Amino acid sequence: MKPNQLHAFVAVVEQLSIRAAARVLGISQPAVTKIVRELEREVGAPLVERSVKGVRLTQFGLAFAPRARLLLADMERARDEIAQIRDGATGSVSLAVSASFALTVLPAAFKDFHTRLPAVDVQFSEAVLPWMLARLRDGYLDFAVAHIVPGTLDPQFEALELFPVQLVVGLRERHPLRNARSLNDLYAAEWVLPGDDHGGTNAVAPLFTPLGLPPPTRVLQGHSVTVALALVGHMDLIGLFVEPLAGLSFKRHGIRRVDVRETLPVLNVCVVRRRGQPSTPAAQHFIECIQRASAMRAT
Repeated sequence: MKPNQLHAFVAVVEQLSIRAAARVLGISQPAVTKIVRELEREVGAPLVERSVKGVRLTQFGLAFAPRARLLLADMERARDEIAQIRDGATGSVSLAVSASFALTVLPAAFKDFHTRLPAVDVQFSEAVLPWMLARLRDGYLDFAVAHIVPGTLDPQFEALELFPVQLVVGLRERHPLRNARSLNDLYAAEWVLPGDDHGGTNAVAPLFTPLGLPPPTRVLQGHSVTVALALVGHMDLIGLFVEPLAGLSFKRHGIRRVDVRETLPVLNVCVVRRRGQPSTPAAQHFIECIQRASAMRAT
């Protein structure tokens, strides 16, 4: 299985067009078709089908696509690691962080890292957990820093715990339920939470299960904490945030913290990696800088 075969197949997967894939790769359409056919012979199954409507993946292609992306990412990571060992403090690191971590611990961690390894190229993404896990699974990230509900992380990932954070409930200053003091009073309201199509309901489930209630049915979900803050600050929605954001962002967005009498769950801020994926020297160094900055935060 050759790199050019994987690159051609992934280009076809992403473009769903031989013509567009050829344009992205800078080669001819017949060349793309030939390379993909070579890959199909090597794996022993058809991966793509062409029709008048374009290209679609077979069941084998759908299964192989994430593996192909991961193989390419691991090959790039291997080349990067060798270059780092050979040339010293060079290379690249790709990571994703939560919004609250970006506003609190990350600046000190990155300053430490950049001072020690200024020639390393760092690529940041700010994201929520489902997006992070998908990118880790496909090999696009070296690691992520996320808030994890204890005991819920998929076994294909491993977590290095940094520090705990408390969940808090927030709503706009003039929300009709601003004087509520129990989750029972908030149950029927509309919630907005960062997450994927399923994560919103799961995110609030730990709040209501101890009360013998199912998760609220009125939950908006999205991939941006910034959007959640803006919506909660301007509409009669209820948000669930981690405690650092309450001090950093609530006042600016016109949001007040609701001190309910129930005990809200505590999340662990963790460095998350794909299990079994060795870190490059630069990535490992960045993780150590994050650990030091996190320890300083706790003192």
